[in-house]
Amino acid sequence: MSRAHLSIVAPVLFLAVGCQPKAPEFRERPYPKLSLNQDTLEFGSLEFTETATRNVIITNDGYTVLQDVYLGMLMGVGSRSDEPYLAEGIDIGPGMDGNFKVEYNKKDITCPEGSEEDTGDGASADAKAKDTATTEETGVGGSETGKEEEESGGGGGGGEGDGKDDFSRFTLGPACSIPVTVTFAPVDVGDVWGSLIVQSVQADQTVQQAEDNELPDYLRDPVRFMQQVYLHGEGEQGEGTIVVTPRSHDYGYVFPEGHAETARVAVRNVGTGEILLSDAVLSGTCGTEFVIRNSFTPGAALAAGESTLVEIDFLPTDTDPAICELVVGSNDVNNVELKVTLKGNTGADPNNTPPTAAIRWPEPGYEYNSPNPLDIELNVFDKNQPAESLTCKIKSSLTTSTIADCTPSDESGHVVVSLARDLFDSGTDTLTVVVTDANGVSGSASVSVLVNSAYPDGDDDGDAYGDEMGEDGIIPDCDDGNRDTYPDATEVFDGEDNDCDGITDEGTEGFDDDGDSVSEADGDCNDYNAQAYPGAPERADSVDNDCDGVVDESTALYDDDGDGFAEINNDCDDTNPDVNPSEVEVCDGLDNDCDGLYDSADSCLATNSEPMVVGYPRPSQNACLENEQISITVKVFDADGQIPTFSWGNDDAKGAALFDNPFAQTVNFTCPALAEGSGGKNVTVYVLAQDTDAHQVWADTKIAVYPDDYALHDAWSELVPGSDTGEAAATGLCAGSPLVFVGGLTLVGALATRRRRRE
Repeated sequence: MSRAHLSIVAPVLFLAVGCQPKAPEFRERPYPKLSLNQDTLEFGSLEFTETATRNVIITNDGYTVLQDVYLGMLMGVGSRSDEPYLAEGIDIGPGMDGNFKVEYNKKDITCPEGSEEDTGDGASADAKAKDTATTEETGVGGSETGKEEEESGGGGGGGEGDGKDDFSRFTLGPACSIPVTVTFAPVDVGDVWGSLIVQSVQADQTVQQAEDNELPDYLRDPVRFMQQVYLHGEGEQGEGTIVVTPRSHDYGYVFPEGHAETARVAVRNVGTGEILLSDAVLSGTCGTEFVIRNSFTPGAALAAGESTLVEIDFLPTDTDPAICELVVGSNDVNNVELKVTLKGNTGADPNNTPPTAAIRWPEPGYEYNSPNPLDIELNVFDKNQPAESLTCKIKSSLTTSTIADCTPSDESGHVVVSLARDLFDSGTDTLTVVVTDANGVSGSASVSVLVNSAYPDGDDDGDAYGDEMGEDGIIPDCDDGNRDTYPDATEVFDGEDNDCDGITDEGTEGFDDDGDSVSEADGDCNDYNAQAYPGAPERADSVDNDCDGVVDESTALYDDDGDGFAEINNDCDDTNPDVNPSEVEVCDGLDNDCDGLYDSADSCLATNSEPMVVGYPRPSQNACLENEQISITVKVFDADGQIPTFSWGNDDAKGAALFDNPFAQTVNFTCPALAEGSGGKNVTVYVLAQDTDAHQVWADTKIAVYPDDYALHDAWSELVPGSDTGEAAATGLCAGSPLVFVGGLTLVGALATRRRRRE
């Protein structure tokens, strides 16, 4: 009995005696049937450098053969947004999916001769129609790159009439098939489990198809529309594998003249075989400030699990930025050379404060009329670096040049500089002491000096500047009542224009020096950087951009989980304090020591691992009739070998009563009865797996339940018009001649409901 039928009525008026039409008859056209030729793929044991491939053949087995013609319907393979079991229709399901990758090519679709989709050379019409495509030929899934590749490798299928049902990656005609290649490249040691999931999909019926009483462009298997193939292999690592940590080291700010810092780079063999270390050298871009202090002997052997150190000193001769690379070589074919970036005196010091200078002698307005040198006594200071590492210069406003160096000779910062008379021009001069730190941040102090000249008229405050423009072009004093205010004086935060340039408090905490609209007095923690102010977005730039007292939080430069390592220092999960390069690898499914290897691949310490459901619970049918019995099994893998217990349930009111044994790994499930008049419902079946350490994992699947009079398992039946027979047929009078037919075939049927009463 069919779920639906298409009635074609052909009223024909035969006027010629002898035309005897054959009676119309029903012909079955099966619905698509998703078939996979494998239940489980075994890959055997492989080394980490090895790969193995196996094939799964996907076939549309929904067909019948009539007079050497394969009758059936197009089956879509893909997914729909309302059935999100799987994003792409063919992919690696939940599990240890980093070990497996799946690939397919729509050009490989083949059909037997006589298939309704056969084009004469064995390829389906659907595949041939897309042979000219340039971006939609190949589908790739699984692994870390599979999803990205599949975005550009899918498409096609049916539903192209109005563009709203393009759910399929491709379609298969009756008896047509496509090979899918699964590759196993282990990244875990020991048993490795995964699953290949294939889902058939049905297009929406377009408005035009509904008006023309036509089926959708492609359909899905109504009974088993999602199927799984278990994948199993074993990963082995019998070769040495070199790991170098950290991969980058920042010495910070190291000041010259005897100061040095040391970086320690660990070289480890995390494999199971021996590693031969060739050498550890500094690249040609390194300056003389980088020196290898201690290293292994070239050609040294590093046994499995062993480690050694390379120590590199940074001894700068100046405060310029320095960058270098340490290159560690070995016979590890996958890591012949590993590079470690070394840098010092780069970027911005997040704890930097400007240096300060104070002139002790002379006082502003000092008269210098002697042929002897002028002694300048001053103190310089910086909280971040030794005073003798600062750069200190004395500048003259008359000569507009640097006239002396004032860098301290010791950490006291006290300096007395003798300035020869010939360094000065006659007139009023402003001497400015500028002290600069390793970050290029400066502080200054100034004093006005009257050189071999008389005080100008109108100089009421004795700072050697009058209140009118001098004959020599000297700018007048803008506040002749304040001896600390005169042209080129050092600006201080006092609300005054100390240097008489028309701008008040520039370069002080009360002025917005970097143009971000916030000054230090208003909360700007770095007024030398326009990207640093309260509320600014934090950047990975060694600057406290948002002025909250924390530098680079939530960026690659910050240790967000507090384990002492940031992403830049090879922390591969900065949200988990138990994952960083200093951790011991334990068998917990994580790369604890951030060397790119997981668990037993890294000689992990045994721990209580959690069970893992491979793929989804696998039902014998995804759809059933009420009171029909189906089987459901779940595959669980536990790395520490514990055998889990199971507990099944569902969201139907009868609950566990629908299972023959709700505590078995494979259960027989009786599809529940439906309410009177119900057209069907989805039932969620779930299972709880628990190991002996009380670790638990949940999994579920959905079963579509239909009324018992729904023709779920029947083929589609169509009414085929009869052919002409008899004497008139022999003479051709029944061949559609206007003398014979008053009218032609008339399509009066419609797509019937998929449900009908059984008799």
